[in-house]
Amino acid sequence: MTNRLHKIDIIFNNSDLDVVAIVPGSNFKYLTGVNFHLMERPTLLLLKKNTKPVAILPVLEVDSFKIHNIDADVISWQDKDGYIDAFYKAADILGKVGSIGVEGQRMRYFESLALQKAFPETKIVNSHSLISKVRLLKDSKEIENLKKAISISEKSLTNTINYIKENKTEIEIKNILIQEIYKNGAEGLSFDPIVLAGSNSALPHGHSSEYEIKKGDAILFDFGAMVDGYNADITRTFFLDFADDNQKDFYGTVLKANLLGIEKSLVGNTLNDVDDSVLNSLEQSRYSEFVVHKTGHGLGLDVHEDPYVMRGNEEKLEEGMVITIEPGLYNPKSLGVRIEDDVHITLGVPEILTSFTKNLTII
Repeated sequence: MTNRLHKIDIIFNNSDLDVVAIVPGSNFKYLTGVNFHLMERPTLLLLKKNTKPVAILPVLEVDSFKIHNIDADVISWQDKDGYIDAFYKAADILGKVGSIGVEGQRMRYFESLALQKAFPETKIVNSHSLISKVRLLKDSKEIENLKKAISISEKSLTNTINYIKENKTEIEIKNILIQEIYKNGAEGLSFDPIVLAGSNSALPHGHSSEYEIKKGDAILFDFGAMVDGYNADITRTFFLDFADDNQKDFYGTVLKANLLGIEKSLVGNTLNDVDDSVLNSLEQSRYSEFVVHKTGHGLGLDVHEDPYVMRGNEEKLEEGMVITIEPGLYNPKSLGVRIEDDVHITLGVPEILTSFTKNLTII
């Protein structure tokens, strides 16, 4: 993955931060190309404008970091010595610092304490959203990876559907889906797949069980493959053997909202505009009591990332963003329906990256 450390200037140009501290995760990988796991040993990259980066690394990770030819001052530490002296050395190198922006949803408490101890006169600021904005607009390589992940996901879903029969359990079907995802070339799963049937499909983030699928059940799939760290995120809902008139109307209501959300996903519109159009459609239907979540979220190295498609978010859509449009209705007594597409914002009409049919499908 390409070194994108120059993009850190976006943060400094839009804030009063003196230093940004990055821990292993999507932002670390995006900026450096280095994919470290978050573990008990603190591993930090400290970035200061017009200054060489400072990397605090456990000694066992130094060689992995250096492979990527990042021009940084590396401060390594051994388990037997502890890590706090490495933080003091970093403070000496960086000099006077008024504020450090950290990933508030990612950095652990003990890492924040170590920073505060080494920089006692410095303000530690939760800058998670600001830092994550460096990944907001996807380049052509990122879109290519997303397309590959989605293609693998959709092929895997097609093959899994052929396996579904009455009395198969949710877990059995989920395990077939996982096997298909890996068999078709994924490097990993975007997240633990969701396969839910009958009234279980009304659990938006439920867990697959030993429930045996019956004729007339809704079957909801929410899943994705990962390619080079980039995640697909797709939801489709099917029916086994038949769907009654109420199920068809329920499904059609969600599909209408999905299409409205995609239609509204245009450069210049706000995330509020998109969510409002989708939720108004659902709330004005006879199923308004079954609306429980916003329309979507950004997609990339994280399954859920900026920007968030929700009311009150006045951020405008820009070319290069990738978002999900995933309206849903959930009747806990009978069924849930969610239809999720991955959408690339372009200067013209949005590019729908997902192509799996959304027509009501009877298995």
